[in-house]
Amino acid sequence: MGFAVLLTLAGAGAHADNAPVAGDGFTVALPSGYAAFTKQVQTTKAPEGEIETTNWISKAPTGEAVVVTSSRLPGKILDPQKLITSTRESLLKSLNATLESEEPRPGDLPSTRMLFRSDAAFFRARFTVVEDRLYQLLYVGRSEEQRAAPAVSGMFDSFHVTTTP
Repeated sequence: MGFAVLLTLAGAGAHADNAPVAGDGFTVALPSGYAAFTKQVQTTKAPEGEIETTNWISKAPTGEAVVVTSSRLPGKILDPQKLITSTRESLLKSLNATLESEEPRPGDLPSTRMLFRSDAAFFRARFTVVEDRLYQLLYVGRSEEQRAAPAVSGMFDSFHVTTTP
């Protein structure tokens, strides 16, 4: 999904504080001033069965955006790293972006964090796999300074998957 599409889908109501917002198996505290999440659900047919993808999208008045995506696959994800790698490659290709850094995130769940950029935007992402779900937390900003802001780090620190295997 391209940056312009992300911003077009974002909602208009302001999120007053950074209280955690609960979604489908996750919680996250949006930075102050971000719009309330809008939700979009899409089902895709795959040879193994249907994949249900839900996107929660929020936009800041500064042009920044946050997208949380939950993809429910037809069965348990047997090779989380392979799914994370293929999803990362698809995302980089769709955004015409270059990977700057990637590292596994410590914890019990397979999880990776990364930084990447395109000509138009600076991105920060986390992918986490739980059973039959892939969660993606994606931040989109217009500058490296926006991406490095303490409020963005706080949002990533606040992101928790609440569905446990």
